[in-house]
Amino acid sequence: MADKKRNSDSIEYQLFIKLYLANERRIYGFVRALVPNWSDVDDVIQETAAVLWSKFDQFHKGTNFSAWALKIAHFQVLNYYKNQKKDKLYFSDEMLSLLAEKNFKNPNTDERLSILKKCLQKLKAYELSLIQLRYEPDGSTRKVAEQTGKQLHVLYRLYNKIHAKLLFCIRQKLSEVY
Repeated sequence: MADKKRNSDSIEYQLFIKLYLANERRIYGFVRALVPNWSDVDDVIQETAAVLWSKFDQFHKGTNFSAWALKIAHFQVLNYYKNQKKDKLYFSDEMLSLLAEKNFKNPNTDERLSILKKCLQKLKAYELSLIQLRYEPDGSTRKVAEQTGKQLHVLYRLYNKIHAKLLFCIRQKLSEVY
């Protein structure tokens, strides 16, 4: 007989999906802060989601799903680094724990991300386009220069202006909130 909670119509499954989706960006941001490679982040996120679902029967309803999920994500990041020890550069378990603890203590990550998105929306279309090109996976100012035909020094000046504009907007919005 198939396990009832594996049924996508089950109440347990619906609750899991609701809680996971409400915390997905926070989990992603947490993993992204600890894992340098974008494709590896996606792998760790997938593994985390699978472990969260497989252990969901151990989650105590009414407690903090976010904290529980981030703890599991932390263990998945540790597993990732154990598998990456052949690389020259990796974080020690102690450093990962310190970074994870710092991230656990920052409950306003979603709020800050929301503020950043609002400030990005205030940029002119070409400014937003330049930011998106620069910060896409494996993006660089040099690649943007090649794609747009702009000289590198011109792009550096543009990025400085855009970053200053974003910083001003973010500081202004944060002062309104705090």
